[in-house]
Amino acid sequence: MPALRKFHLTALLVCLPLSVCGALAQTPPQLPAQTAILTAIPNAIPDAPLAHSPEGKQSLLPSAQDPATSPAHNTPSATDNSAGTPQTYNLHAQYTLTGTGYPSFAARYTNPAYSVYGTRSSLPTQGQARETQSLDLYFGYRLGSTAEFHVDTLFWQGFGLNNTYGIADFPNGEAFKVGVRYPHFSLARFFVRKTIALGGDKDDRSVEDDLLTLRGKQDTNRITITLGRFNVKDIFDNNQYSNDPREQFMNWALMANAAFDYPADALGFTTGIAIEANRPHWTLRYGWFQMSKYRNQFTAEGRYLTLPTEPLGGDGKIFEDWGMVTELEHRHNLNKHPGAVRLLVYDDRANMGSYKAAVALANDPATLAVWGTPAKFLASANGVTGGIDSTHALRNTWGLGLNIDQEITQSIGVFSRIGRNSGQNESFEFTDSNWTATFGTSIKGETWKHPDDVIGAAFITSGISKANQAYLAAGGIGILTGDGALNYGPEKNVELYYDHQFSKYFHGTLDYQFVDDPAYNKDRGPIPAIFALRLHYER
Repeated sequence: MPALRKFHLTALLVCLPLSVCGALAQTPPQLPAQTAILTAIPNAIPDAPLAHSPEGKQSLLPSAQDPATSPAHNTPSATDNSAGTPQTYNLHAQYTLTGTGYPSFAARYTNPAYSVYGTRSSLPTQGQARETQSLDLYFGYRLGSTAEFHVDTLFWQGFGLNNTYGIADFPNGEAFKVGVRYPHFSLARFFVRKTIALGGDKDDRSVEDDLLTLRGKQDTNRITITLGRFNVKDIFDNNQYSNDPREQFMNWALMANAAFDYPADALGFTTGIAIEANRPHWTLRYGWFQMSKYRNQFTAEGRYLTLPTEPLGGDGKIFEDWGMVTELEHRHNLNKHPGAVRLLVYDDRANMGSYKAAVALANDPATLAVWGTPAKFLASANGVTGGIDSTHALRNTWGLGLNIDQEITQSIGVFSRIGRNSGQNESFEFTDSNWTATFGTSIKGETWKHPDDVIGAAFITSGISKANQAYLAAGGIGILTGDGALNYGPEKNVELYYDHQFSKYFHGTLDYQFVDDPAYNKDRGPIPAIFALRLHYER
């Protein structure tokens, strides 16, 4: 551990001057300003206590595109576009409205202590409907020929089903775990991106204007440094066909590897630095990020950059609590069809609770004398005190992920994510999964003369470790799971969607999901149908 901390310190000391001083020292070129105003929706959510959502953890990358062209700052463009005049600044916006609901389903039991206020697992069996909406306003500005500054202001409102509890691979990627009845505001992203050209390439490659990128040109052989507040998913674990819950699949496990407990606050953002080394056929990425002080809650920025403010927001100690991510991506062509393979490794260090220690403490005679049963003690956890939070100590959780996308024809692509983590400590930032596997396909509508429409189909299976199973069986609660007891079975999900482009900027999506053994519990479900309607505008 001391060696790792020295490495992090060295990386910061070397890269901060490169990314900040080098960027700010340059004068913006006198180029014609180009403005594009976009509108699309952030994320919607139901009423929930301070918890945390992925989709905050949502990637804002183009959907179902050639791996060689998206995202622009991660992967070189496949073609040179000399007509693309570099932008001095850009403006974009997005708005997303999602309505989700399900009919009644069967369950052998529902523990009232976990569902009376809708704040913990046990998804209500009588059916429910909820809506979420989000609005992002983006501003990018060029700080010279090789650096950019970007800001994203997020407005969100709404609630996920059951306040985003009860299904580990949650069906709505636009549902934060901090549901609100009235619109809230957050300065979600503000970062500097510095690009260092390494030369050796015949032609500069074009970079298209998008939500988090200015149009311009860059060397294929380059180092890219991103410093500031952003979403880890902006850079890591991207997939061309299964990445963006605002336009593609909606399930959390299809927008990110469910076993990747990536650093993020309750909205999905954190502060850190990412370094990318890019070559024509591969990219190596490394990131170092701040972990939130308390499980699944806000970082310190929540006290100042969120309205209303979050008084419990806080960071762990900067060189003791951290998340590190490394990813190697290889791009290739199979029979002239592009594809990519990405191998990801991560290590989180934070003030985490231990599943085994929590169960042992719950069965301690002194604990039982106060609480009466282990389940009552374990259910008292709120992310700060009680239950598993009483076992907090600096601990590490590490994991691996494999991410593949491959074009089969110009209209059909396939993808998969497989992941696993150590599974001994509580899930801290994303969702309650210790292993996962997803497989799916994405089909464009050329055949039925709607080339911008997309049909998607995917299968998900996820599970938890033996230690996590024992914890939930004793009455423990996780980020999204915990019914007071457990008859364990891996959770299985199927998602189908049809996305129709009404105009250049406006999309509508019909989505269907089936969930078996929700929250890893054979005594509940299956949930035969979760329906969703999504409207998305982006310009």
